[in-house]
Amino acid sequence: GTSADGGRAAETVIVSSVADTEIAATVTVMPGGKEAPVSRTIKVGAHQEERVAVADVLATAEPGVVVEVSGGQASVAHEVQGADDIATEPCARRADRDWYFAGGTTVRGTQQFLALFDPFGDDAVVDVSFLTEGGVQEPDQLQGLVVPRRSRVSVPVHDLVPRQQLVAISVHARTGRVVAERSMLFDGTTPEDAPARRGIALSLGALAPTRTWALPFGTTDDGGTARVGVANFSSTASNVEVEVVLDNDQSLTPVSAAVPARSVISVDVSDRVPPGTHYAVRAFARTVEGHAPPLVVEMLGWWPEESNSTAVASAVGTPRPARRWVVALPDADVDGTVTVLNPGTEAVTAELRVYRPDGNVPASAPAVAIEPGHVATFSLASLGIGRERVVVVVADGDVVAGVTFLGAAGVAVMAAVPDFAFGLPV
Repeated sequence: GTSADGGRAAETVIVSSVADTEIAATVTVMPGGKEAPVSRTIKVGAHQEERVAVADVLATAEPGVVVEVSGGQASVAHEVQGADDIATEPCARRADRDWYFAGGTTVRGTQQFLALFDPFGDDAVVDVSFLTEGGVQEPDQLQGLVVPRRSRVSVPVHDLVPRQQLVAISVHARTGRVVAERSMLFDGTTPEDAPARRGIALSLGALAPTRTWALPFGTTDDGGTARVGVANFSSTASNVEVEVVLDNDQSLTPVSAAVPARSVISVDVSDRVPPGTHYAVRAFARTVEGHAPPLVVEMLGWWPEESNSTAVASAVGTPRPARRWVVALPDADVDGTVTVLNPGTEAVTAELRVYRPDGNVPASAPAVAIEPGHVATFSLASLGIGRERVVVVVADGDVVAGVTFLGAAGVAVMAAVPDFAFGLPV
């Protein structure tokens, strides 16, 4: 996101409290260079949501944002608006040395930016490499790239690896740690061998490849189409098995595909899904010649010009289930659908809890039993849920939760924010 006039995507931070008492959240914007960071502290009531426009804290072209919460637990996400579309993503819980993306593109009409943020007091030095259909690309200017302390750097991927159908990214910090997020802006151009797309998509990177992924935010509502990018960053070939689970207790026959070493492929996940259906995707790395290298999986969806929600949306999958997930609601003219996937071997019961602006829980959606390998969906519109509400998924077993927002303001998909400690012995 940006917070200066004329920036490509205005950014807002969303703080959703799951504490029983009032908490404080300090939002610090780091502009980099010699300009000092600027902070603003807000109070957030118990089980309430507060929004902070980054521009209200500091107007700057490359805002690196840190949110520190005290007094109780909260989830933090951010929303960007640009290209007549919206995008939402959870914020990173920590900086790290490695980050990965799998579902990008730089076809004609696309701008792709890789944002690298160093929130610490020492510079970071990173190497960036790309997997494309044409092979591995490692531009010289991205080897030993310095990300200055308390600064964010945006890399114009579309200029460095132009006109590529598939672009996966690996970021490795030689020194220091960074946070990596990617945005893609589509201007509606019809490129060769690709559909016309318009809007903005946002993805927080994965910290590591793994063998199991869940993407609980697919939909064919209003003409939605989606593919998943599957990237293999290892030097050994792998196979991927992609399963689509529908919200009517049905699963489609899994699709298997080879993923050569240091390459990226794309799998259509919506072509067999009936119109107006919500679904989740599960992806598994399978053994090839005794090896099963881990993979990275990311969804990219789009809605055509003739739909009511012309837009694009993207999100990296999540590899780890939890018993509680928090959903951040954008301040936009969209309806939300929460999808809950049970990846385990035992049935679980999941409940959607919605907190009123006063922090109290109204009558939420009835609890739903979810069989192993199945999904349940909750329509926020049907529950009469407005904006600035804290929405929480709670289950008696491990699940994965995601959300799709779709409406006149655009489309956004994201995994909900997990609370991995919830339900564990103290």
